[in-house]
Amino acid sequence: MTTPLTDHDTTPTHTWLATTPWLPQLDGPAATAEALLLLVHYGIDWDGWVGDHRTTYWERLLPERVVAAALRSRDLRTWWTLLSRDLNTVPRTAAQRRELEQLLAQPARPVLTVLRSQSEALLLRTRLVADAVRERRVVRVGVER
Repeated sequence: MTTPLTDHDTTPTHTWLATTPWLPQLDGPAATAEALLLLVHYGIDWDGWVGDHRTTYWERLLPERVVAAALRSRDLRTWWTLLSRDLNTVPRTAAQRRELEQLLAQPARPVLTVLRSQSEALLLRTRLVADAVRERRVVRVGVER
């Protein structure tokens, strides 16, 4: 039996969100939805078909698939299954798998409602985090050289 993560500093999504301290912190279902979207994004296999559609990834591909899966799902496990199959995304580390399992256990209806109605705003936040994480990696590589 695994112990639930209680220290938010240990989750992968918290680590990614820490790169954007200027973003207001979300709570409740919106925070769960945001964390799920970060796990979707960071699990993408960019060598697959999604990588061929980078130019429309943020504006069309990802938003359309997130909402479509939310509309077709009654629970978060179904949402994740539909989206992970469609986008070829999987958690890459044990910590990401643990966090995903905990997120999927959250009450589904409020999170799915947020994903259906606030996906564009949440995906904007996801993109801002991804930009900040990428920038941080570039700075680190430059410092190490």
